[in-house]
Amino acid sequence: MKNKIFILGAFVALLGMSSCSDSFLEENYSEALNIPLDANTIKTNDDLQNSIRGLYASLANTNGFGGGYFTYQELTGDIGFVSIKNSGYFVSTNALNHLQVDGGASEGIWTAFYNTIANANLVLSYEGKIPDGKDGVVKSNTLFAHAKVIRAYNYLALLGLFSPNYGEGDQSLGVPYTTAYNITAKLPRETVPNVINSVIADLESSLAFFKADGFSAIYADNKSFNTNAVNLLLARAYLFKKDYTKAQQYAQTVIDVGGLLSTTSTSSPFSSMFLVTGENNAEVLFQIDFTNPGGSNSLSTYWGTAGTYKQNFMAKPFYDSFVSATGNDIRVKNTAWYQNNATTYPDLPLPINVRKYNNGFRDVIQLRKTEAIFIKAEAQYHSDPSIAFQTLKDWVLAYRDTGYSKMPTGTGVLDEILRQKGFEFFLEGTRFTDLKRNNKPIIKYQTGVDGNTLGSIPLGDRRFIWPIPLAEKQNNPNISQAPGY
Repeated sequence: MKNKIFILGAFVALLGMSSCSDSFLEENYSEALNIPLDANTIKTNDDLQNSIRGLYASLANTNGFGGGYFTYQELTGDIGFVSIKNSGYFVSTNALNHLQVDGGASEGIWTAFYNTIANANLVLSYEGKIPDGKDGVVKSNTLFAHAKVIRAYNYLALLGLFSPNYGEGDQSLGVPYTTAYNITAKLPRETVPNVINSVIADLESSLAFFKADGFSAIYADNKSFNTNAVNLLLARAYLFKKDYTKAQQYAQTVIDVGGLLSTTSTSSPFSSMFLVTGENNAEVLFQIDFTNPGGSNSLSTYWGTAGTYKQNFMAKPFYDSFVSATGNDIRVKNTAWYQNNATTYPDLPLPINVRKYNNGFRDVIQLRKTEAIFIKAEAQYHSDPSIAFQTLKDWVLAYRDTGYSKMPTGTGVLDEILRQKGFEFFLEGTRFTDLKRNNKPIIKYQTGVDGNTLGSIPLGDRRFIWPIPLAEKQNNPNISQAPGY
């Protein structure tokens, strides 16, 4: 980890809030407050609240969860691609040549995530030293729990990109892991089991605080982590760890909350999900406040139908697999998410417009309830594919396609789970890691002008483990590079 990423001034925001609010994390991250770094950086509960706001604001980094991470999940996967008519950005992803030590996709994501981790560690260095807020309403222990969840969220994402699957390959190739704030540390990789176990420990301890402290654990909106969001993260973490029983357990807890996205619900309607008016949709468990519509790497810039550099699309052959004779799949029938109208581009077949982030002011969704269905189904698959498919089928028929009639068996069940999830969660940060976790090769659906697929990553290829960026290697001699780079 580069020393420069540990400087608190790089923390986009130890942010202050001038508004008065019953909830310290209501949606206002607008007014920056630079807090000097010394032994007294955080002295009071109010200081701690400001620091937690800053941690949440840092998640909006457009190289990370505010844009680049989601974009590269799709463009390193099989469904997304860059048009022949493009700005020059992301073009190497078509041939899947963007995973390079120098100048590749790794550096922006690596730096963004470790920036946030470093600052979470700084905040947590004050744990046990800060009294509760006035009248004990905002409890410091719960605020520190937020810092632990934010740290765990970043580490879990890093594992998915920069390390092998749990229990496979060289398990010494985890990511550097620390809970200490130390700007001079040059850390080696930790093992994959140790990192995921530490992530789970942070999440479970934080969940206990959230459950115990009902007032300040679940805030007035979904702009901060909360009990249900942490349950979903635990389901993700246990799925990564291949503890399928616990993955199902935590996924079911989220499902039991109810309010899944549907066409008939008034609290979680399908059509407005990705509009600014959909920010209060009951489907959303956690989203990051985002007000940078024209920022570099922002989702609306490259994916939005009116984006400055509109060029990134969904492949039509994949989209067409959902265009059934009944025409009942709401994700095709309703054009709120995807639209087959990108007729001014020279690609063949013509691309599919992705409309999820047309408005750059719409907060970026990180976690939503429906993912729990897919985690449950994938976990069930490993013990009983028929039960797994029943879970998937029941959801599709009830919420997406009343004419659904597929009947896969065996490994075809997993393929169908991943196909449905790829369509449901396109541009939501899951595709590459879903394929990697399930040992599926990546073969681009889109073809080039020669009629051949744009690119592929065969099983066992080095690109399933992303390279440590050059700047990190130059600064930290103790970190080992991924094999083959």
